[in-house]
Amino acid sequence: MDKYTIIDHPTSGMWEKFLQDYTLGNLQQSFEYGEAIKESNPHAKILRFLAINDDNLAGLIQARYNKRFGFGDRTEVGGVYGYGPVVGTDNRKEVLEKLMGLLEKHAIQNRVSEANIYAPETNQTLENMGYTVNTVFNVYKVDLRKSETELWKTITHNKRRNIKKAQKQGAKVVQCNNYDALASFFELHAISAKRVGFKTYPFIYFQSLSKIFGKRNNLKIFLTVFEGQPVAGVFVVLHGKTAYALGTGSREESWHVRPNDLLHWETMKWACNNGFSWYHMGHVREPLPNENSEGWGLWRWKREWKGQLNKVYLYNKVYMPKFNKFVLSLCEKFLAVFL
Repeated sequence: MDKYTIIDHPTSGMWEKFLQDYTLGNLQQSFEYGEAIKESNPHAKILRFLAINDDNLAGLIQARYNKRFGFGDRTEVGGVYGYGPVVGTDNRKEVLEKLMGLLEKHAIQNRVSEANIYAPETNQTLENMGYTVNTVFNVYKVDLRKSETELWKTITHNKRRNIKKAQKQGAKVVQCNNYDALASFFELHAISAKRVGFKTYPFIYFQSLSKIFGKRNNLKIFLTVFEGQPVAGVFVVLHGKTAYALGTGSREESWHVRPNDLLHWETMKWACNNGFSWYHMGHVREPLPNENSEGWGLWRWKREWKGQLNKVYLYNKVYMPKFNKFVLSLCEKFLAVFL
C-alpha cells in the first residue's frame, strides 16, 4: 500500500499550512502566486501536488507552464524568488521522487516536453532522476533580523552618505498601493528595462499580483518622489518573513539625487520595523572580468547593502527529446513568419 496520498487540487488553507513552517517564505511556491499567474496569463496552467502521510503534510510542488495549440512550452518549478519541490524533514527522498514522478507523468500526458526546477542546493535525488544542472546563479538578500539602528550601521559608509544626500535634497519615499502608484511604478520599471536592455513582465503581471496579494495587505509599492514627481519605485510582495522586491525602476536624469539608495533604504527600514527577516533583491549577475563599468556598477551597488549571496541551481530535463526538437522547430518557423 502506498505510504503517501497525493492531493492534486488542494485548498489554499492546506497549502499555506504546510508552507508556514518555512517561515522565511517561498514566494513562487505560494498558492497566491499561482493564482496571480493564472489571472495574468490566459495560457498559463498551474499544477499543484500535495503529499500527505497519515494526515500529516509531507511535501508539495507547484509548477506552471503555458499551453498553446495543444502542447506546453516548459514546466517551471520555482524561480528567482522561490524553489521547489518543498518537502518535510522525514523521508525527503521518497516524497521528492513521488512528487516529481507525478509532475513528469502530467507533463508527458499534456505534451510538455521539458522542465526547469530551481533548487537552493545541489540535489542528488533530482540528478538520479535524470535532471542536470543547466545554470547556477546568485540571488541577493539583506538580513533584517536586527534593529533599524543596527541595520543602518551595517550598510557601507558610501551608501549612508548617498541616502543622506537624497534626504538633504528633499527626496522622500511614499508607500501606497492604489492604481496610480502601480502605474507610476510600471512606467519607471519600463523606462529602466529599455535603458538597461532587460525584458520586463507585462503590466497585467504586476496588476494581478497586486490584486491577489493586496487582498491580505501583502503588496507594497514604494516610490521616491522628488520635486513632485515619482523618480524611482519598487514593487514588493510579502510572503512568510521575506519582503520580495519583484521589480524596480528609476529615471536616469534623477540619479544625482540618489533616489534608488533612499528608496531601498526606506523599504528595508519599513520591513525591518514590521517584523520581516529578509529583503530579497532578486537575481544579481556577477560581472565578467573584462565587463564594462555599468555591469560592475550594479554589482557594487547591491553589495554595498552588505547582504548575502545565495546560489540557485537550475535543473533541467527534457522528457521527450524528439518532440522537444519538433516544438523548437515549429517555434522558429512561427517567428520567421511573424517577425
